[in-house]
Amino acid sequence: MSRHQESMTDSSHNSHNSLEEAWDNVWNFWSPDNSWKDDQDKRIKIQKKLVYFDTEHSDDLDHIDSVIKAISRGVALMKAATEWQEPAIGKNKPHRTPHEKLRGHQWRLVITYSGFEITVKALMNNQSRNTDPDKINKFVQKCCLPEYIPLVAPDKTSSLKKWRDKEEGKFAEFLGVTSGDHKIIETWVVKSQPIDSWEKAVKLSKAIRNASAHGFLVATKVQQWHLKTGLCRLTDDLASIVKFALHKLA
Repeated sequence: MSRHQESMTDSSHNSHNSLEEAWDNVWNFWSPDNSWKDDQDKRIKIQKKLVYFDTEHSDDLDHIDSVIKAISRGVALMKAATEWQEPAIGKNKPHRTPHEKLRGHQWRLVITYSGFEITVKALMNNQSRNTDPDKINKFVQKCCLPEYIPLVAPDKTSSLKKWRDKEEGKFAEFLGVTSGDHKIIETWVVKSQPIDSWEKAVKLSKAIRNASAHGFLVATKVQQWHLKTGLCRLTDDLASIVKFALHKLA
């Protein structure tokens, strides 16, 4: 294993451990399971923590129960993804191909973003099917995160040259990324501009999640465009954001 691979593995391991620790602290406050159903004082204490994220959180039994269960689902998905140390998608065999490993890193991010979105919707009291981008930004700001260390753009490669000559939007269209996410992925991959904030990191994660989950971003392109390091970093970034959010609940 190269130093670079060891660094990414260590980073992933640290992300999982810190998320695990933050969740354990929250669960120590909430436990035992379902105790809030018979303990109104506990529900009120939990509600007082939740209103930090949205003042409309009530201490109603059904509401508290649904929020806790949603957060539990979201964090469980994120923990499962971040502890996936050597991700790979394909037939189970002793030696994985490079593309199977890259596909694994893509789906590790897909799973992490899914858990992130479930957690955000629960904490921000978002009852609609779609997640409001403004609510995601407000959530990130409420987490009191440290200054973001910029995510550098992928190395410029010859396979990207043709996209630099095309009109804006064509690259995102190729990846099936539309609406508000198309600019962020072009800015990072094609224009080689770094991601310089937590909010932009979340937005880029969503764009790559969509492109990967819908089959437009294939492992071949991840390899050609040198996206692996970015995929690993974004996975860790999402875990870090939720870790800081959980600190507000303990």
